[in-house]
Amino acid sequence: EEEAVPATPGERAFSFSLFISATRCTLQYVLLPVVLPLIGLTTDISLPLVIVLDLLAITMLVRSLRYFWQTRHPRRFDMLPLSSVILFIILFSLGFDLWQLLT
Repeated sequence: EEEAVPATPGERAFSFSLFISATRCTLQYVLLPVVLPLIGLTTDISLPLVIVLDLLAITMLVRSLRYFWQTRHPRRFDMLPLSSVILFIILFSLGFDLWQLLT
């Protein structure tokens, strides 16, 4: 049996950024617009909360990429395309959220 290799700080940061992104999507597209109104709750903090989660996800994603490149992690080239797509999606979402907040 192979022993599990402990995750590096970069891998943990990358996983955490994916978790934050998934949480943000769940909040933004399911919980805040659908579930809360169904149970009679609305809140004005939803957009700022989503923006904070966007910023946290971006920070963790960039941090993990920096770690992968600084340590010459063997999977750094595997993570770059996926990270780039996720970063683009989060930045697009952040831009849209900021536009909504300012209009």
